[in-house]
Amino acid sequence: MEISSSAAATRSASTAAATPNKPRNAANFADSLADAVKLTGNLAAGFVSGRLGVDLNSDGIPLRMVYLDQEGSRLTTSAFCAESILRNTQQLGISLNDLKGLGTQLDAAGVGYKPYELYRGTGSDHGIDFDDLIAGGLGTAYDWTQDANVAAKGPGAIRRLEEAAALAQSLQLVAHAEVTQNKGIDPTRFATQAATGESPRHYVMFNGSVAAWYGSSEQAEQARHLYGGGVTDLALRASSTAVGMNAHNPGSGTSPVNSDGVTQATTSSSAVSWNDQLQALIDAIHERLHPPTPIR
Repeated sequence: MEISSSAAATRSASTAAATPNKPRNAANFADSLADAVKLTGNLAAGFVSGRLGVDLNSDGIPLRMVYLDQEGSRLTTSAFCAESILRNTQQLGISLNDLKGLGTQLDAAGVGYKPYELYRGTGSDHGIDFDDLIAGGLGTAYDWTQDANVAAKGPGAIRRLEEAAALAQSLQLVAHAEVTQNKGIDPTRFATQAATGESPRHYVMFNGSVAAWYGSSEQAEQARHLYGGGVTDLALRASSTAVGMNAHNPGSGTSPVNSDGVTQATTSSSAVSWNDQLQALIDAIHERLHPPTPIR
């Protein structure tokens, strides 16, 4: 929905939507979320900084970029990807420096958007490093100017890859080694996932490029036979890690384990900030309402 207010007013309202007042109980918490959604619906984008904005999907994941004019009205939108951001900001004369304020807002709201943050608990290599993009890098964990399998994807894919490579060359982009590592999914970042009406899924089948979560070892093994790779029991790995930590810290207590054998971390309430508790609650709600799907 387009607006005609000033960019400053848009930024102010966006920040208010991203940081609702502290609720006193579950009912107030639900009301706060509803108010935030209503307010966001009246903005050019869910989060706005200068002439750039970003909208989230129902899972709280960046869905699309929004490009604004000097008055804060929407000009166009694109996919949330580095190439699209570079192409549209160049064509519309928008400074990439506006990404700094956007990143600050997303960080404050606990929204994952950087490489290995976009899909939390999955080890996904998707995401955009805004600082790297501003510094003339590709802004991603992988090189989006190359694709070894492009020939099998058809003429359209070949043309788009050529256009991406031409854009990177025209902007003299450099693949900075500290960001663009081309290492794919990081299996050490896998975490137990929850599905609506099911027990936590802590068996992960991973074949080097595709990961999928299952509630039983039998299901995971069936997937392994189909797709290759191996199966990891995250509950067992978490338990081993906890034992190792306790061996180094004899004075610490062991973490409780639920009926499914999933180790649950315990933290003193005095050591956890309100923002951390709120984000943990939001993450838990998202996981239960929106079961994850296999990723690349």
